[in-house]
Formats: sequence, structure tokens, C-alpha cells
Amino acid sequence: MDFSDRSNGEYDLVIGADGISSTVRRLSLSATPPVYSGHLAWRSIAPIRPGGLTSLQFWLGDGCFFGLCPVGDGRTYGFGNVTGPRLQDPVQGRLGRLRDRFAKFGGLVQEYLASLDQDEQIHCGPIEWLELDEWRSGRVVLIGDAAHASSPMIGQGGCMAMEDAVVLAEVLSSAHSIESALDAYVEGRRPRVGWVRQQSRAVGESVSLPARTRDAALRERGGQMFRQRFTPLLAAP
Repeated sequence: MDFSDRSNGEYDLVIGADGISSTVRRLSLSATPPVYSGHLAWRSIAPIRPGGLTSLQFWLGDGCFFGLCPVGDGRTYGFGNVTGPRLQDPVQGRLGRLRDRFAKFGGLVQEYLASLDQDEQIHCGPIEWLELDEWRSGRVVLIGDAAHASSPMIGQGGCMAMEDAVVLAEVLSSAHSIESALDAYVEGRRPRVGWVRQQSRAVGESVSLPARTRDAALRERGGQMFRQRFTPLLAAP
């Protein structure tokens, strides 16, 4: 294997854990780019807990939502999501546009947005997923978003990557060959990853439903849908 610093080496196994824009994937398996999901996200972290926030909360609008999640050191992670065509949102003026876009949302969202004071605090990007049939080629294997990136709508991307690593380590330690270990890893992980991808896509599609239809379904069956979506993930990978 040759590297960009002109060094080289020989290895028994190469693991591509380099994310949705994986170079390992492009060089060894597929140059197919990720697919735009139809959603744009504005993400940021503010140094406050609006209204004494203690748990993840969502506010739903027409074709959009805003979420707040407490994180460490008294800070809060905020994310605004909008359905629409893919676009580039320039950094200059980004905070003002974000505030305008969610100006009709409630007090906690406004308190959060008011605590931001720089355009550079906000990351804006498309939500993408990856349609990839193969996760390995010979002794090159992909894990995490490099193999099966999905939208973050049920918050499992990082979890799936960590589970991949655990399962791959387990099969490598017990299989009689690297090839059989990689086969076992791919076969074992596909059902669980497929469930997460399916459910993430379903949640994303629900955001685009008419608000009256979506909100009525959530009021009637929201708790049940939540349990059905996550209960299969309680079992060990």
C-alpha cells in the first residue's frame, strides 16, 4: 500500500473508517457519491441551557423542525432541519438567516438562537445517505458511515460505527481466516444496519408530511412508534 507521504507498507487487513466521504471506499470499492436526502441541517452548540433544558426536545413545523439537546459543561446542541432542494448556505450572514427561518418557533428555540453571536458558530450542510451493496473487497473492509451512512433522524450513526468495530473485532478474534471473518461481519451487521436505515428514512419522510396529518399520528401513536423503532436495537449487536 502506498501513502500520500510516499511511504508504503504491506498489511493483512485494511479497515476504512473514514466517514461518508471515505477515500478507502473510493479507491477500493466504489466511487458512487452519497445521495442527498432532501434535508438541510444547521447545527451549532451554545454555552447555555435554555429554560433549564434537561432532555432532548423537538419542535415541529411545516417541512422543518428544530431540536435542542443538552451536552456537557452546561452547553446545548441545537439543530434546525428543513426539507428542500440542496443548496450552499454561505457563512456570511448565516446566523441571521437561521434566526429568520425559525423566527416563529417558541421561546426555548429563540433563547437558544439569541445566545449565538457569530456566523462561524453554525455548520450548515446537506443530510446524505449511502447506497452501497458491498462493504468489502478482498481484505479491505468498511465500517461506520464509510459503509452505510444514513440520515441522523434516529440518532444511530455513531452507535452503528461503534457496533461495527466491536463485531469486527469479535469475528477477527474467532474466525479461522480473515476472509471468513469479513464475511461473517458483513452478514451479521446487514440486518441491524438495514433497520436503522429504514427507520431513519421513515422519520425523514414524516417531516415532509402535512403538519395536520403528522401531528395527529404522533399524538395518537407517537409513544408506540418510538418503542417499535428502538426496541429492536436493545439487543446486543
